[in-house]
Amino acid sequence: MKFPLYIIFILSFICQNISAQNTLKGKLQNDQQSALDFAELHLLQKENLIKQTFSDEEGTFIISDIPSGEYVLNILYVGQHVLQKEIHIDKDLDLGTLFLNTNTQLGEIVVKAEKKLIERKVDRLVFNTANSISAQGMDAMEALSNTPMVKVQNDKISIVGKSNVTIMINDKILYLNGDALTSYLKTLRSDDIEKIEVITAPPAKYEASGNSGLINIVLKKDKTKGMYGTAGTSFAYNDKTSYGINGNINYQTQKWNLSLKANGYDGRFQSNNNFVYIGNENGLDAKAMNDGLYRSGSINLTTNYQWTDRALVGVSYDYTHAKNDINTYGKTDYFSVPSMAVDSVLTSLNHGDTQNSYHTLNLFYDQEFDTLGNKLAMGVNYFTNQSDKFSQVHDFSTLSQLKNEMHYTNELSYNVWSANADLNYDLKWITVETGAKYTRFDNKAKVFYYDIVNQQKVFDSEKSNRFNYFENNYAGYISLSKQLSDKWQIKAGMRFEQTEVKGHLLDTGEKFKKSYHQWFPTAYISYDPNETHSFSANYSKRINRPYSSILNPFRFYSDTYSYNSGNPELNPSFTNSFELNYVYNSVLSFTFNYYHVSDSFDQISSFIDGYYIDTWYNMLNSDNYGFDISYNDKFVSWWETNTGTDFYYSVPYYPADATQIGRKGSTLSYYSQNTFNLNENKTLKLFLNWYHMLPNREDNTKYDAYKTLSTGMRLNFLDNNLNVNLTLFDILNTGKNAGTMYYTDNTQTFSNSWNSRRFSISATFKFGNNTHKKSIKEANFEDKSRSS
Repeated sequence: MKFPLYIIFILSFICQNISAQNTLKGKLQNDQQSALDFAELHLLQKENLIKQTFSDEEGTFIISDIPSGEYVLNILYVGQHVLQKEIHIDKDLDLGTLFLNTNTQLGEIVVKAEKKLIERKVDRLVFNTANSISAQGMDAMEALSNTPMVKVQNDKISIVGKSNVTIMINDKILYLNGDALTSYLKTLRSDDIEKIEVITAPPAKYEASGNSGLINIVLKKDKTKGMYGTAGTSFAYNDKTSYGINGNINYQTQKWNLSLKANGYDGRFQSNNNFVYIGNENGLDAKAMNDGLYRSGSINLTTNYQWTDRALVGVSYDYTHAKNDINTYGKTDYFSVPSMAVDSVLTSLNHGDTQNSYHTLNLFYDQEFDTLGNKLAMGVNYFTNQSDKFSQVHDFSTLSQLKNEMHYTNELSYNVWSANADLNYDLKWITVETGAKYTRFDNKAKVFYYDIVNQQKVFDSEKSNRFNYFENNYAGYISLSKQLSDKWQIKAGMRFEQTEVKGHLLDTGEKFKKSYHQWFPTAYISYDPNETHSFSANYSKRINRPYSSILNPFRFYSDTYSYNSGNPELNPSFTNSFELNYVYNSVLSFTFNYYHVSDSFDQISSFIDGYYIDTWYNMLNSDNYGFDISYNDKFVSWWETNTGTDFYYSVPYYPADATQIGRKGSTLSYYSQNTFNLNENKTLKLFLNWYHMLPNREDNTKYDAYKTLSTGMRLNFLDNNLNVNLTLFDILNTGKNAGTMYYTDNTQTFSNSWNSRRFSISATFKFGNNTHKKSIKEANFEDKSRSS
C-alpha cells in the first residue's frame, strides 16, 4: 500500500507557503560591561514559549523568523531571572546593548514552578515520577504499580477498568508482550523516568494499538550545558536483597548534545503460587514456590546535532542484557470430585535460565518551518530482542522416584522496523497534524524438546517446532484542530491502518495469512467558560492485535502435564470509547467514561485427561461504565495531596457455547498520595501513600481485595546535589493477588503471595557543570515540553 496522496499534497502546499518573518537581536552585558555569555532568552506570546535561544561568548543573540505581534522577552542567567521586557515587533528590531544586574533576582517573575505530582490534561493523566518520593529506587514495573489509574496484577498491566493497554517509551511503542514486556520494564530504573502518562483517549497521531489506551513512560531529558552527570546506587530488602547502580555523563555545546547512560541491577526474588481446579469429576491442587535471581545491565548513547537554527538530526542506541534464573519447587495433588479423595501426587523441580538481549536504534530528523512549532519530523526505528531460554523439568512420584525428565530450548529472534513522517502546521484558520508510518515485524521462534532417557538426550519431534511470523502495518492519519473562541476548542482526526499477516510452521508446512484494514476516528471538544470551570468530551476507536506468541499453535510445556498453546485463528478486537471530563479550579477533576469491547481474546484454562491446558480464543464482548474523581492540591503550604477514587461497572457477553460464566460486577478503589515538606527549604520531605481496591468482579473472575500502605522520606544535601530516598513499601504486607474464575464445568481459584513489605534506600549525586542551562531539542520537542 502506498502512503496516502493527501500527505504529499499537504507537505507540498505548506512548504510553498512559508513566508519570511522578523528578526530580533541585541547584546547582553553586566554592570561591569562584561559580556554575558550563554544567557538564556525566552520569547513569549500570551504566556506561550515562541522561541528560545542563548547568547554567545560575546553576549550577542539573534532570534529569527518572528511573526509580527506583541511579545515578552525573559532573560535568565545562571538559572536566575534578570530581565523581563515587553516588546512590539513588526519589523527587524535591534535592542542594542542591554545592561543587566546579575546580582539581583527578579523574585516577582515566575516562569517555572515545581511540577505537581499529578497533572490532569485533556486526554491524559500525568504522574510526575521525578517528583514522587515513593517512586524512587525501583524498576519501571514497580513505578507503574504506584501510578494512579494503573493496575499491575500478576505482572499484567492495565488501566483501571480497562485492559490490553500498549506501553510506549518516549512516545515510541514497545513491541513486547507478556513475560518479555515484564522483563524489559524491570531493566528500566525509576530514577531515569521523568513522568508516566496514562492516555485513555489517544489522538489520531498515535498508533491505534491498545484496546483501552496507552501508557507512555517518558525518560528524563538533560538540559544542562557543559560537562556534567549523575551517579547513583540503590539497595532493597524484603527477605531477599537487591542492588542497583546507575550513572550518566553528558556533554553539550551550542550545536552538539551527547549523553551516555548505564545501569546495572542484581536482585533476588521469592514467591508462592497456589492454584486449585475443581471440575465435575476431578480436580487438582497445585502449589509452587519460586526462588530466583534477576540481573540486568544496559547502556544508552544518545547524540543530536543542531544542523541549522531549524534543522536537528539525532541518533540514539540502547543495549540491554537481562538474565533470569529461577528454580520452581512444585507439588500437585490430583483428586476425585465430589469425594475430594487424593488419587495421586506429583512433585517437580524445574530450573529455567533465560537471557534476553535488547537492541534499540532510533534515527530522527526535525525540520522547523518557523518559531511557532510548525515542523516536519521524520524517523527510522529498529528494535530487536534476541532471547535464549533453557529449561529442565523433573517430575517425581510420591516416593521421590524420578518419573520424567525433559529439557527444552526456546530461541527467539524478534525484529521490528519502522519509519515515520509527521507534519505539524498552522494554516491560521486551522491547525493540521498529518503523517504516515510503516512497521514491519519479523519474528522467528525455535523450540526444541528433548526427553532424557538413560541420561541421554532424545529429540522429541512431536513437541518441537519452528515458527516464522511476519506482519506489515501501513498507517496514515490526519488531525484537524481549531480554537473557535477563548472558550471553545475542537479537534478531530482519522487514522487508517492496513495490516498484512503471514505465519509459517516450518516443520509441518502449515501456513496462514490474514489481511484486514480499519478506520480509527477520534474527536474532542472542550469548553472553558472561565478560569474556574473546564468541560471536555472525547471519542476514540482502538484495536488490539494478537501478537505472534499467541498465534503460534504449538505447545509450550511448563512441566510434563501442563502446557499452553496459541491459536492462529485469532482475530483482532476493537474498542469504542467515550469520555466526559470536568475540572473545577484546576484541582478537582471528574471523568465519566463508557467503552464497548468487541471480540476480545483471552486464555481459557481446562483440565483434560490429566493435562492442564491454556489456549487462546476470541470470546468476549463487554460494556463498561465508570467514573474517576481526584483532588490534587495543597491543604496548607507544607502538605500536598493527590486523593481520589475510581469506580467502574462491567457487563460481559459470552457466546452461547462459551464455558465461562459472566460475572457482572463493579470495582471500587480509592487512594491518597500525600507529600509533606518538613522544613522551609524543602530539603526534607515525608510521604504517606494509601491504595485500596475492594473485592470486585470482572469478566468471569471475582478478585479479592488489594491494599497497600507506604511511607518514606527524601533528603537533599550539598545544595541539592545529593538526594537520598528512604522507602518502606506496603507496611502491612497486604499487597497480594487472589481470585476465583467461574466456568460451566469447573471453578479455578488462584493466589500469589510474597513478602511485599520492602525497604529500600537509594542515593543520587550530581556532579559537573550544573549552572548554565540549555534546552536541547529532541525528536518529540512539543511532547517533551508539555502534555496535550
